Amino acid sequence: MQLRTHQVKAVDAMRDSFRRGNKRIVLSAPPSMGKTLIACHAMMEAVQKNPSLQVVFFVDRLKLLSQTTATLEKLGCYDYSVLQGDDPRYNPEAKITVASLQTALSRKNLMFHLAFVDECHTLYKGLTGPNGLMRRLSAIHWVGLTATPFAKGMAADGLYEDLIVTTTPRQLMADGWLSPTDYYIGKTADFTGVATKRLSTGGTDYDPEELGKRMMADESLAGDIVKNYIKHSDGLRKRAVCFAPSIAYSKSLVERFNKEIGYEIAVHIDGYMDAERERKLIYQDFEDGHYKIICNSRILNTGWDDPSCEIAIDCFKTKSETVWCQRIGRIWRIAPGKDRAIVLDHAGNLDHFGCFPEDIVPVELDDGDRKFSEKKQIKKEEKELAIHECDQCGGAFTGLRCKCGFELPLGTKVLRDDGSSLVKVTKLSGSAKRRKDLTKEQKQQWYSSLLWYGREHNYKSGWAYHKYKEAMSCFPNGLAQKCKEPSAEVLSWIKSRQIRWSKQKMERN
Repeated sequence: MQLRTHQVKAVDAMRDSFRRGNKRIVLSAPPSMGKTLIACHAMMEAVQKNPSLQVVFFVDRLKLLSQTTATLEKLGCYDYSVLQGDDPRYNPEAKITVASLQTALSRKNLMFHLAFVDECHTLYKGLTGPNGLMRRLSAIHWVGLTATPFAKGMAADGLYEDLIVTTTPRQLMADGWLSPTDYYIGKTADFTGVATKRLSTGGTDYDPEELGKRMMADESLAGDIVKNYIKHSDGLRKRAVCFAPSIAYSKSLVERFNKEIGYEIAVHIDGYMDAERERKLIYQDFEDGHYKIICNSRILNTGWDDPSCEIAIDCFKTKSETVWCQRIGRIWRIAPGKDRAIVLDHAGNLDHFGCFPEDIVPVELDDGDRKFSEKKQIKKEEKELAIHECDQCGGAFTGLRCKCGFELPLGTKVLRDDGSSLVKVTKLSGSAKRRKDLTKEQKQQWYSSLLWYGREHNYKSGWAYHKYKEAMSCFPNGLAQKCKEPSAEVLSWIKSRQIRWSKQKMERN
């Protein structure tokens, strides 16, 4: 099996990083880049060059274990070992071992010289903690693989030392290796008051059970999910994966689909089913076309791929960029007869993140230090200068009254999807156009202007960094840290952001 050009670049980049003295690196691999193939090729190449080498590939679920062993066999490697429970294929003398992370962490005398960690953004304590395997075996070379290297603390205390990015989802779409994607959104629902919980990858997110209860109690929050699937399914021919916050809500969606369409078109799957065999049968029935929609809560976020699946029905509000990107990536793979993928955003995630997931490209690993908080900065800006846009004359004003006499309303009703069709999104806040049309000098002008504005208002340097990302949907890589008095365009953009957040605050109140 021959590697594609971008896969060869990834192997070369890993090799080069090790040559530069790094021992723990992360390869950012978008969906369909073929990270398992890249890793298997690299493992086989390593043991061919050094026959005394022992290599381990760590996975955190059985489905990924099966995928990895199948890839090795496609490459002509059959002399591998499997470390999972009491699997008879385990051979401590084998040059290549595919290991269940849970089983491996329970073994005291596991020996290897090179390790690959699949889905490394999930920082398992036994692997990455203070006394974890990576810390204890500091002389070992490690390669982490993930599409979303955004987890907090991935570079803390030298855990991972280097991030390798050789291609992007947008580039893979342009080259024909990922499906171009259409996005449809409704009005932003209100989830104020829903409890949050801390994530293992850092940060917080909505409590899925609380979120599920809220959406089951008020179906208008997500809009008409069934109606919009029917509209975009090409006569119920397109297959879809539906993401729900809770198991109970996922099951309720299955009931709605089956009842309103008139037959069993949808099926639910979760990790708490009685037997793994039951889940395998559901996967197989979906792949064979017995069901057109598979509903779930979190189990299909990672490690599941069905290239022929064309629609993602997103009913799961999230604050996590990692979770969101992983979720949308499930429908990006190409397949015969599949010309585009479709996202039906019933949760307001696209509006929340303000950019398309294919434009989110990692630039650095989080070192665990306390970072600039845009939310706190926004609150600070609002206290300093509450700017509003006048509905009557179009001017900007502070306080409650415009000079023309217009007064702000005492309150604004929460915007909810009224059940009408979702609207196709072709652009988001002009960021993609700015990024495409501006020269490097003009981009430098933008960044320098933001640095100047931040300095004049005593903001932390992170303010300019994050505002640039908001404006361009990318980070200011390669741009100089120099201040310059802002242009009228940049000042106008900053003012528009202040007005936007002020309006959102009024809507919440």
